[in-house]
Amino acid sequence: MAVEKYGFVYIWRDKKKGMYYIGCHWGTHDDGYICSSNWMRMAYTRRTHDFKRRILVTGLTREQMYLEEQRFFSMIKPDEIKVRYYNLRLTTPTKPWHA
Repeated sequence: MAVEKYGFVYIWRDKKKGMYYIGCHWGTHDDGYICSSNWMRMAYTRRTHDFKRRILVTGLTREQMYLEEQRFFSMIKPDEIKVRYYNLRLTTPTKPWHA
């Protein structure tokens, strides 16, 4: 039986470092996906217990998913990347690498 995929936007919180990561994913909430950031994923792998994910928006089409991710990116101040956020940039690619 095939599982129906959908888009969602999420935020990870690293309670030890007080940092966050915002991202989106096409799949399901429980498919094991962590994030696309190597930096954040390495920290998560070492300290899984310090991280908690919250789904911000769900049930999106691919296009809506990228638009919603960009909407959340627009709420982050540029000087907060690499300091308060694991995100390294605040733009969603118009044509993702996997498209």
